[in-house]
Amino acid sequence: MKLFFTPLPGYSQRVEIVAREAGVYDRLEIIPTNPFESPEALVAANPLSKVPTLVRDDGVPMFGGPVIYEYLDSFNPGPKLFPAEPSARWEALRIFGLAEGMFDAADLRVVELRRPEGQKSPDWIARYQRAVDRSLDRLNEEAKKFSRFHIGHVSVAGALMWFDYLKAAGRGEQIPWRPNRPVLAAWYEQTIKRPSFQK
Repeated sequence: MKLFFTPLPGYSQRVEIVAREAGVYDRLEIIPTNPFESPEALVAANPLSKVPTLVRDDGVPMFGGPVIYEYLDSFNPGPKLFPAEPSARWEALRIFGLAEGMFDAADLRVVELRRPEGQKSPDWIARYQRAVDRSLDRLNEEAKKFSRFHIGHVSVAGALMWFDYLKAAGRGEQIPWRPNRPVLAAWYEQTIKRPSFQK
């Protein structure tokens, strides 16, 4: 299988973690890709020129993280990241939806911050930041009940990895997520010790 993705923490880790959890990482041909350049191979697979994009062994492309995650998880011989039992599945998808929405708001905030001076919107930056802060506060409460690892946890950890990357990059785009969120921070430190998180 071919996997087109952007090699940035948070962006790439989520699909890599799912592939490792499912035991199929070694079956992937990893293709680091800048979708903004619309490379021919990516566009041929995905007319949206977006990553991640997975091309299956049979040549059929799969578009978007959620679809790719569930496809890879279908190979998992052990406990699924997408549970089959309805209440567990909806709980996993509920946390997944919150974390993905938080990631999207944070990404839009960064895009706005990177606009040229005079084109940035302080109102939109503040709106995105409030959405991220509220989501982090909710996840700090939710983390008190986190138990069996699932797709929602992959998304939460991936977002937090990206926030740490922004801090390390030192470009003024930091999202200081740890202060006043000790439960989430403690959960994260334990989660990233999983084998699937190790490079």
